[in-house]
Amino acid sequence: MEFFLRQVFLRKYRRAIALIISALLGLGTALTLPALSSEKAVNPVQLEQQGREFYEAGQLGAAAKAWQEAANAYEAAGDRERMTESLLNRATVQQALGLYPKSCQTILQAYGVNDLNCQGLIAKTDPLERQLEKEISQDTPISSLQPLAEAPASPNKATALLRLGDFFRQRNDLKLSREVLLLSLETAEQLNSPQAESAVLLSLGNTARAIANREQAQFPPPTVALDVALNQQSSVEAALAPYQKAIDYYEQSATRSQLPQTRIQAQLNYLSLLVDIDQFWQQATAEAIESASKSTIDDPIFRAEIVGSSQKLQSKLERDIRQKTRALTAQIQPQLDQSSLSRAAVYNRINFAQNLIRLEGATPNVVQLLATAAKDARTLKNSPAQAQALGLLGQVYEQNGQLLEAQKLTEEALRLAPASENPEIAYLWERQLGRILNAEGDTQGAIAAYDVAFNTIQALRSDLAATTSVEPIYREFVSLLLQSDPDQQNLNKARRVLESLQIAEIDNFFRDPCSTTASELVQIDDVDRQAAVIYPIILSDRIEVIFALPGQDLRHYQTRIDKREVEDAIEQLRSQALSDPQFPERLRGARGNPQQQQSLQKDLQQTLDQDILPLANQMYNWLLAPVEADLAKSGVKTLVFVLDGVLRNIPMALLYDGQEYLIEKDYNVALSLGLQLTAPQPLTRQSIKVLAAGVTRELPQLGLPPIPKVEQELKLIKQIFADSEVLLDEEFTKLKLQEVLEESTFPVVHLATHGRFSSTPERTFIVSGDKPGNDLINVKDLENLLRAGSPDRSIPIELLVLSACNTAEGDNQAILGLAGVAVRAGARSTLATLWGANDEATAELMGYFYRNLATTTQANKAKALRDAQLALLKAPGSQYKHPYYWSPFVLVGNWL
Repeated sequence: MEFFLRQVFLRKYRRAIALIISALLGLGTALTLPALSSEKAVNPVQLEQQGREFYEAGQLGAAAKAWQEAANAYEAAGDRERMTESLLNRATVQQALGLYPKSCQTILQAYGVNDLNCQGLIAKTDPLERQLEKEISQDTPISSLQPLAEAPASPNKATALLRLGDFFRQRNDLKLSREVLLLSLETAEQLNSPQAESAVLLSLGNTARAIANREQAQFPPPTVALDVALNQQSSVEAALAPYQKAIDYYEQSATRSQLPQTRIQAQLNYLSLLVDIDQFWQQATAEAIESASKSTIDDPIFRAEIVGSSQKLQSKLERDIRQKTRALTAQIQPQLDQSSLSRAAVYNRINFAQNLIRLEGATPNVVQLLATAAKDARTLKNSPAQAQALGLLGQVYEQNGQLLEAQKLTEEALRLAPASENPEIAYLWERQLGRILNAEGDTQGAIAAYDVAFNTIQALRSDLAATTSVEPIYREFVSLLLQSDPDQQNLNKARRVLESLQIAEIDNFFRDPCSTTASELVQIDDVDRQAAVIYPIILSDRIEVIFALPGQDLRHYQTRIDKREVEDAIEQLRSQALSDPQFPERLRGARGNPQQQQSLQKDLQQTLDQDILPLANQMYNWLLAPVEADLAKSGVKTLVFVLDGVLRNIPMALLYDGQEYLIEKDYNVALSLGLQLTAPQPLTRQSIKVLAAGVTRELPQLGLPPIPKVEQELKLIKQIFADSEVLLDEEFTKLKLQEVLEESTFPVVHLATHGRFSSTPERTFIVSGDKPGNDLINVKDLENLLRAGSPDRSIPIELLVLSACNTAEGDNQAILGLAGVAVRAGARSTLATLWGANDEATAELMGYFYRNLATTTQANKAKALRDAQLALLKAPGSQYKHPYYWSPFVLVGNWL
């Protein structure tokens, strides 16, 4: 079908399309600002009107400025209501530009909330799922907005709450977004304003959709599919259930709207949701079927049941969702055809075309929609909207292999909306241009286009919406820079992009682009002349590695391998390494029986030889084998890995060269989020003082067992460093931790407690000894606690130790949480575990680690950790020989 459509498209419509392009790219496309009075507007009504004209013309920056000036003029005239309205218009424009933090600040300004900025507003949120379920307490952002909360019902109040709800959704504070939007809906209902209700219901649908996406993402897609297929009889209703709330809101919004464009927008959002659901379930069921086909389950009947049920679900969902999308499409198309000329109508056509591209591919209808949108935008003199339509039209031609036409359209989009004026959309078209040029064989032109896109993103970093994903652009750029034999210029550029990718991932984790970075990359020679830095990146068809030795040119090597194969190998290695063999317990049970002990040792070695060492050797061959000889000659003592994706799930100390582990090869090992984030400095040689806090009790409500060896661990730290302070169990509360950190300086903060780090802040926390209900310290609270005493802290936290079960357990972004907390709180390094470590082994390792720091004058943190791990690995009786015990401990950040 796709081939047939493409042939029809190419034959029947080529001439018509050529005429469309000719018209769209003609000299008539030159745009000017809307015709305004040559005299500077001096009264607020004039300024307000200018704002509207600029907005319709797509000159959003100018519109924001005009509305700010109108607000200032209204304030001077004593008209507070019109001042507020102008500021809310400005906030709306800022959100249209993706500048959500600035829009929040404008809303606070509108309601005179002068003692709290948006960061302070966010700090009052508690994103832990359990605590979000509570009723809103007195200490919430809503209670902080008294001027707004106490204001009488008005259109301005409904709009302000609506925009705040949008802001919190972009910050991923989804339940708070819902609460604020429900207040906005209540206000709109008090005003008996169906149009205001429709706008809020549309936003509530978007928030409900984001909540459903987050809940769905807790489990791998095949697991979700198998649950519905096997446990819920392949029910379509069960598959759609997470999104039913969003669907209801979208339908209510469309029903209540009195304006055609708002009704169409609600229907378009519903359509895009259906397309998302369809694509998710097609992927999930396909992966479930593939997994079942490859499964080693001995029961062929059960395997057949899995495949059959998954196929049945796939078929039922495809039929149901496609039926719904066809019905919606049939409703939307005639409404668009009847739409009057307006900015909203132009963007609705563009939105509809985007959905049709995902549903049907590049069809003549899509081309006509985008051509009409571009023509109408030109009539409105709205160059950003025209650029959007032409850029998407370029994407359509790119998909059809008509690269010359695609290039012309994309270049015209960039001419109409250059990066200097519209950076928030221009970087997308620069990326598209780079992709097209690369397909045409113009590698240098493609690199230049991606370079502009990259630099535009860097300049926009603090303003991009938190949900904006720039990761694919960075990966495509690196792939392009390294695809042939790269010179030093391209290697250095690729290295910088990889560093920036690490920063972008931390920013996205925290939904806040505030990670402190250096303006330039630090030279290794200036940091540690005995350290090498390894930058691996997993691309779709290969692993690329950039290798940096002090005083030498960058090197580069690659392994051709499918990304899925890499991910499967790493998942398998992690699964084997984190499986608790309970070896010390089994050895103790065999005391006095040498034959049984020998048998246990033999079984352990067999497990290592069969399940772990081959995979660890494979990873060594990917990452280090090509430079093994150079490393041996270099005199390097420390290997610093800047890891990518699933590679973060495996401790690099576990890599195996066929004879010994990497940790046995006389190299210290550390992880870094990049030299732009890390400011490596030697460990300060003053008397080390540790703040050691821990919890021993079990938490049955979270399924967490007691960790009795924590008390021994903290006592040992106190013995080694007499000036240290210990907070155990009920003494360890958020308030007490803050008080102690504010009263004194501790170069080392050691937290021995249950913790869970995942790919989202909402599920990242450590456990304090406080009473249940107040005992979870979320990642944002932890960051704020560690900043206690800042910015006047003369001595930073040198080391944050998270000696806890389940620290960083989970997915490939979990380590961003623990490392990101340290980076943002000013701590130079973090020591944590990649999976739930054995209680006894952890206590022993921490003892070795701190003794190494205390007694060896030349020991840096990385060496102290390596020596401690070797002490476990080489322990008498080899009770900790399995990687489960010694390998999960990783040092992230400053390794000196």
